[in-house]
Amino acid sequence: MTEDLIALPSVDDYASAFTEVKDKITPKQLELLRFHHAQPGRAASASTMARAVGFESFSAVNVQYGKLARLVAEAAGLELAEHVKVGALVQFVHPDQAANEHFLWLMRENVAIALENLGWVPRVSQYLYPELALKRLSTIE
Repeated sequence: MTEDLIALPSVDDYASAFTEVKDKITPKQLELLRFHHAQPGRAASASTMARAVGFESFSAVNVQYGKLARLVAEAAGLELAEHVKVGALVQFVHPDQAANEHFLWLMRENVAIALENLGWVPRVSQYLYPELALKRLSTIE
């Protein structure tokens, strides 16, 4: 498996990992998760998230999301290189792939559902998750 491929935990494994590290999650990190989860398609740039939670710049989001991802990845038993641990929680869309000035951060589906199952964020329609929506559309004749 190459470094850029991540074997992702199940929803239950994410929920267990979040529960294990909940006392280590800072209020700002939880605020980041809640804001990110509430965005359409779970997509936001680091700059947008920074403004929403009161950070001065996107670099603070990079640091805080990275620290959070490290905690969750280790609790979930993921062995990832340090520079890709954030990929345990998010996927990235390059600006060339979307009409966006910055990278878009997409919260991973299993992360979003785990947060909902834990009651940390409100439960919402699964059709906001791109993979499930596309899967559903492909079965409609």
